[in-house]
Amino acid sequence: MLTMQDEDGGVYHKLTTPEFEDFVMPSECRKPRYVVKKTTCATLDFAATMALASRVFQPYERQTPGFSEKAINAAKKAYIWALKNPKVYYSQKELNNQYDPKISTGEYGDNDSNDEFFWAACELYNSTQTNIYLLEIKSRKPKTFKAPVWGEVGSMGIMSWLTYWSNNPRPRTPEITEIFDYGKQMLVKWADEYINGVDKTIYLSPFGNKKEDFHWASMAEGAATEAIILAQAFNLTKEKKYLVNARRNADYIFGRNATGYCFVTGFGDKSPMHPHHRISASDNVEKPVPGLLVGGPNAKANEGDFYESEQPDKRYADNQGSFMTNEIAINWNSALVVMTAALETFKSHSY
Repeated sequence: MLTMQDEDGGVYHKLTTPEFEDFVMPSECRKPRYVVKKTTCATLDFAATMALASRVFQPYERQTPGFSEKAINAAKKAYIWALKNPKVYYSQKELNNQYDPKISTGEYGDNDSNDEFFWAACELYNSTQTNIYLLEIKSRKPKTFKAPVWGEVGSMGIMSWLTYWSNNPRPRTPEITEIFDYGKQMLVKWADEYINGVDKTIYLSPFGNKKEDFHWASMAEGAATEAIILAQAFNLTKEKKYLVNARRNADYIFGRNATGYCFVTGFGDKSPMHPHHRISASDNVEKPVPGLLVGGPNAKANEGDFYESEQPDKRYADNQGSFMTNEIAINWNSALVVMTAALETFKSHSY
């Protein structure tokens, strides 16, 4: 990530081949790659991540000499660039109209940087206690709590704030307490609404009870991410109903669902054998790489004749070509890691 930051502090949106590589091993990838367009959102996501990394690595100065300082300096520089360039967004269509070669890999465009400013300011304040970031937090705090996905990260700032100031022995100022209470109220309200009526659902899970739950990456950006929020609500309130339902979402991912699949490769009696994953497809090993969370059922999946059911919660195919339901991605696996780590942390608390 550090290599994606330009000398002026801005961060490039992506490093990409013009088209997706074939299903070959990484050593066989030969297409040229291009670093493409500095953007506000990429720069702020970088700033948030580096500010957090600085805190994480600070106790390990002996093992990683100088990295904590390098990370926070990169974060500060990125934030300054974003303040000077607050609305530089990524449009692949516009770029393709101006430059060759044309790019057809995933766009991940985002035309609202307010949530990125908020998250980055939260992480930078937690790492520096500099008041300029506190002013940004107060002016940009989200009006509602939304489950975080790649294009909506305001709740990342809220959860980081709640985690940091729950565990920090430093006295809270009135401003810090105000933001903390505001974030906690929003998160707990979201959690209460999310689990409402769960005991009357078919699979005893707050996830999966409406068509809208089954979108691209439903298992990650839905079930797993929402379980993480519930675990956070438990951590803040110690009310077991939140932890119970976080576990229920995990149960849904691991097989208590309409398809009967455990959506993590290599686990359970029935799990994906043909994920949309280049290494699994080309490593000359019959079984896929274990531990990968696939996207899961997607009501709008339509990229081929792979699907036997029109029902949203069954619209899944264990087929390499089904990228809309059987793809894997690093950010999806990160949701799986955090969810399972949270459940492991709280395993001593009974149902």
